[in-house]
Amino acid sequence: MKVFDDEKDLLMDHEYDGIKELDNHMPKWWLYLFYFTIAWGFFYLLYYTITDVGMDQHEQYAAEMAAAAEKYGFNDGDEGEAMAWAFETDDASIANGRELYMSTNNLCFTCHGAAGEGLVGPNLTDDMWIHGCSAEELATSIATGFPDKGMMAYGSGARISDADMTDLISYIASLQGTAPVNPKPTDTDRATQCSIN
Repeated sequence: MKVFDDEKDLLMDHEYDGIKELDNHMPKWWLYLFYFTIAWGFFYLLYYTITDVGMDQHEQYAAEMAAAAEKYGFNDGDEGEAMAWAFETDDASIANGRELYMSTNNLCFTCHGAAGEGLVGPNLTDDMWIHGCSAEELATSIATGFPDKGMMAYGSGARISDADMTDLISYIASLQGTAPVNPKPTDTDRATQCSIN
């Protein structure tokens, strides 16, 4: 094996199969990076585990959910306060509810019809409802959906705020008693009389 002149001082006494080993040190930048990762790991362990100053993943999730609840105005139920659902009758609420009902984000109209006459889903204009017609029952039905019947939560799985939910159930309630063209017949085996006052 050929050894260059500038490498002679680096030669070690170790030789194997004619291969001589040089005593090369690691580059300083690599050593500093290595030491930095050790220090970073120590401070990370200290910050998140030993002192509990930093939030763990469960605490971060809870904080993000609380921030989302505040930003988007929904109640995730963790506070133990149930939303007091009620129907609104003002024109602005009904108009927003109709917009939500007809939105491609929620898909209500695709199953219940544009006028609530019922297509795949039940008729919303008569007084024979399957899952109740109170504000609480409507909000619960929309929020949980009926996946076994093909209805995802919120119609499309995309959560809406409590304010929008109030407007949506108010619009649906306003459909009862209307007379759309070609309403879907009532399934008397499943539906019971339910009048919205």
